[in-house]
Amino acid sequence: MIIRILSLSLLFVSFFSFAQEKGISPVIKVPLKDAGIARAVIVGISDYQNQKITDLAYADKDAKAFATYLTSKDGGNLDTNNITLLLNDKATAGQFVGALYQLMEDSKEGDLAIIYFSGHGDVENTTINQPGFLLLWDAPSRVYMGGGTFGLSYLQEIISTISLKSKSRALVITDACRAGKLAGSSIGGAQATAANLAKQYANEVKIMSCQPDEFSLEGKSWGGGRGVFSYYLLAGLQGLADRNSDGLVNLSEIERYLDDKVPIAAAPHSQIPMTVGNKNTTISKVNLEILSKLKKLELESGLLEVEQKSLALSNEEIKDSQLLKKINAFNLAMKNGHLLHPDENSAWNIFQELSKEVVLSKYIGLMKRNLAAALQDESQQAINDYLASDPMELKNRWNFSPKYEKYPEYLLKTAELLGENHFYYKAILSRAYYFKGLNLRLSAEKHKTDSLLILAMAEQEKGLVIEPNAPHILNEMGWILFLQNKFEKAFEKFDAANFAPNWPLVWSNICRNFNAAEIMKMG
Repeated sequence: MIIRILSLSLLFVSFFSFAQEKGISPVIKVPLKDAGIARAVIVGISDYQNQKITDLAYADKDAKAFATYLTSKDGGNLDTNNITLLLNDKATAGQFVGALYQLMEDSKEGDLAIIYFSGHGDVENTTINQPGFLLLWDAPSRVYMGGGTFGLSYLQEIISTISLKSKSRALVITDACRAGKLAGSSIGGAQATAANLAKQYANEVKIMSCQPDEFSLEGKSWGGGRGVFSYYLLAGLQGLADRNSDGLVNLSEIERYLDDKVPIAAAPHSQIPMTVGNKNTTISKVNLEILSKLKKLELESGLLEVEQKSLALSNEEIKDSQLLKKINAFNLAMKNGHLLHPDENSAWNIFQELSKEVVLSKYIGLMKRNLAAALQDESQQAINDYLASDPMELKNRWNFSPKYEKYPEYLLKTAELLGENHFYYKAILSRAYYFKGLNLRLSAEKHKTDSLLILAMAEQEKGLVIEPNAPHILNEMGWILFLQNKFEKAFEKFDAANFAPNWPLVWSNICRNFNAAEIMKMG
C-alpha cells in the first residue's frame, strides 16, 4: 500500500445568494444541479515533472472518480463538455490558470462552478506569512512563488469573483498532499499548509481529510487504490451518509459518516477529518437506485503495506544523524523482509526504539501500520491463494512446507501492534489460530501422529468462534475430521465451507469424503 502523507483535503461551498432573517438559522440547500449550468475544473496529479517532488499513487484516480461521480445521476448529470479534466502532465500551472479564468468567464447567475484539485500542497516557509500553494505538474522543488504553482490566496480570489460578481454557486474540493521528502518543506511545513487552508477560506463550508497536524493515507486498501478520505467522501455523498433517509446529505451527516469511517480505516495511524460551516448545509442529493446498489457492496478497508519511499524522512526534518541512521535501518529491514529476525537488526526491534523518539511522534502511526501490514501480508496471500486453489499453494501444503511455521508468530505480533480496538484485530487472531492448527495438522500427517489432530482441531475451533463463516477454517476442520474417519461430521464442515461455492477444493474434499464413507460402509 502507498500512503498519501499530509493530505489536506477540503470541500467548501460558497453561496452568497441566501438571505438570513434575524433569529432564524435556515437550511441551506446546495444541490449540485438545480438551476443554471454546472461546470467543473478537475485536477489530479500523481506523477510530477520535478524528480525532487515525491510522486503520489492515486491522486489522478481520485480526480477521475470525482469526474465520473459528477456525470452520474446522483452527482448532477453534468454535461461532459462542461468538465475540464487535467491529469498529470496535462495539469500545468498554465492550463490550470486558463481553465479557472474560463470558468470565471462562463459562470453566470444561478450557475454552479466546481473546482477539484488532487495533488501536492505546501507552504513557502521562507517568508513570515508562509503562503500556501497548490503544486501543479510543472512546480519547482523550491521557491514556489517562481511559477508552476497556484497560491491559495489566488484561489480565494477566483471563488470570491464567481460567488460575488457572477453570483454563481461555487463548490471547491482541494485534496492537496505532501508525501515523503517534498523538497522545500521543513518539519511543520505541511501542517502550516493545513492551517493556512483552514484560515484562508472564511464563511464557507469546508470538509478536510485530516487535522492540520495529521497525515492522510492513500492505498490499495480502498477501492483497489484510492485516498481513504476521497473513497469514503464519495460513498457518503452518494447516500451512505444520509442518516435520516430524507434523500439529502448535509454537512452534519457527511461529517459524522467520515468520522465513523476514516479513523477506523486508517488506524493505527491517526487520521480524523474535520469540517467547518453550517451543519444544515445540504451537500448532495441521493439517488435511491444507486444508493440501493451501494448498500449491497461491502466497502473495502484492509491492511496493506505502505511503500517505504513515503517514509524517507530527510535530514531537513531529522537533524540527529544517529536517529536518521535508525530510520534508514528500519526501512532497509522492511525492504529485505527482516521483520522479526534476526532480532538485533529486525524491523520490529528497530521500531521499538524509534517509537520512543518524541520527534517522530507524527510518523509512528504510519510506521506501525506499515510493519503490521508487512507482518500479515504473506499469511493473507497464502489464504487468498488457497481459496483460489492456486497449484503452487496446494503443492506447498501437500508437501508439508515449513513456510507456515512463522505465520502464527507474525500474526500475533501484528495483533499486538494493532491493539484490541482495531477493526482488524480479531480477524488477525483468527488467522493466527488457523495457521497454528494447520501446522499441527501437517505435522500430524507427516509424522503419523493422531494425537496432534486433536490439538489442531482445538486451534481451528478458536478461530471459528471469531469468524464463524471462514471457509478456510471450516474446510480445515472438515479435513481433520476426515483424517479421523469421522465422515458424517466432516460432511457438515465441508458443506458449511461451501459458503465459498466457487472454491473447487471443497467439492473435491466432499467427493473424497463421500467415497471414503461408502468404502467404510461396505466394510
